Amino acid sequence: MTSEDNLDETRYVSFVIAEGGPKRFDHVKRSKGMGPVHQAVARFPSGRMVTFLTFDHAGHGWGLDPEAEICRSDRAVRFSSEPVPY
Repeated sequence: MTSEDNLDETRYVSFVIAEGGPKRFDHVKRSKGMGPVHQAVARFPSGRMVTFLTFDHAGHGWGLDPEAEICRSDRAVRFSSEPVPY
């Protein structure tokens, strides 16, 4: 359970699936409190590759740079590192 007292200790994990692999993804304009990008690449028998990414961020979302992105090393794939509201 989250309260105003422990809000700074709350972390959320985002999960993203990206086409292709094995190029490295990382933060661009990394916001304070964002954790590193972890990734794993799955190769299917057809040869298709998919990259699974996770990164964590503070639960309250304060101080996140709206221009912060996570990009593949060739910058062909990019997305916002800001949490998406559900």
